[in-house]
Amino acid sequence: MATNYDLLLEKVRALGMEYRWAGMFVKKLRDDENAFPVADMAQREWALSRGFYPGRIELYGLNEQNWADYLPDYQYFMLHPMNNHFLKWLDKTTLKYVLDGSVCSDIMPAYYVYVENELCGGRFTYLMDCPADIARDEDFLWNLLKRQGILAMKPNSGTSGGLGFIKLELRGDRLFENNKPIDMTRFIEIRDTMRNYIVTEYAHQHHELSRVWPDSECTLRVIMCKDPTEDRYAETTWSCAVSYARFGTSVNGGASNLSSGGVGVGFDFETGRYGDFCIRYKRFTPDGVWKLDRHPDTGVEWRTSGLPNWDLVKEKIRQACRHMSSLDYMGFDIIITEDGMKLCEINSHPAVDYEQVMCGPTLARDKVRNFYEHKGLRRFDGRDFCRAYMESQE
Repeated sequence: MATNYDLLLEKVRALGMEYRWAGMFVKKLRDDENAFPVADMAQREWALSRGFYPGRIELYGLNEQNWADYLPDYQYFMLHPMNNHFLKWLDKTTLKYVLDGSVCSDIMPAYYVYVENELCGGRFTYLMDCPADIARDEDFLWNLLKRQGILAMKPNSGTSGGLGFIKLELRGDRLFENNKPIDMTRFIEIRDTMRNYIVTEYAHQHHELSRVWPDSECTLRVIMCKDPTEDRYAETTWSCAVSYARFGTSVNGGASNLSSGGVGVGFDFETGRYGDFCIRYKRFTPDGVWKLDRHPDTGVEWRTSGLPNWDLVKEKIRQACRHMSSLDYMGFDIIITEDGMKLCEINSHPAVDYEQVMCGPTLARDKVRNFYEHKGLRRFDGRDFCRAYMESQE
């Protein structure tokens, strides 16, 4: 038997899953079935009826005693969106304006220019940190790069035509895109084709993090959720659901995100101490071993160290939560620098799957479980997902 993913997509949308998120949900199920195949149909049904992809049995070590401690896939996707109309604050450009002038303004990198979308012809809109003495003409980006030496260029939202994140660097007279040499033809192509992009300061990681992996910046993912309360007048408090660091590896050019071959290691939110192991996606493992006690290239052991500047960074995260307390759920992406941190972006509904291996089962923590239940986690029945799946088998 094989899964008809197009039919399953129709069925989960019919169950009420948000249209775009349903596509992502089914894609992740396909990835799960490829990485962790489960031949036994009874085991599949056991996982599906509880809302989990079948491969979570191996990934999480699910059994009758512990499954209720883990956030299930189906219910998590059905909760989207978890933020109200203030979600618009998390657009990357808007976020800069929301935090600018607050106690959190120093965590944002300098914003130089926004390249508008195709409807506006890719017009350059110069932002608050743009140097006043650089001419606003077709050579602006080149002259900015010559002055700064390195720039971060990223989609304001979505994938913006597939260009993705670009680290643009000038070393002497040589150009580099994401650490790979390019020529002026490629530079002009980037300049002329990017749409809905922001060009910002490039944040350099703390030297202690470079010791773990020097060729790309370590990015932290910290998911914060607002504590529910029956007291309408109580001051807002927040709890950490997930906290882990992502490091690049020699796989696929050294990018830190796990989907490109990076590794992730959980850390304790209160202390900043790393956990005992890191994980990588199974498809990037040469020997099938996806849990490692040290970095696969540099050999740095996790259990012996932790994050630099963590007390300062932790307080800045809490300040940002207080400043944007109209939001309920935020996935911070952070680079720790020599003197503090820079905020790359905030995600409104980040993944929580491999994260539960790195950071432990999410629902095992009372405050975090209360948050998801307050949002309606128990309204959705995994048996509906199981029926949709079984009806999509061919």
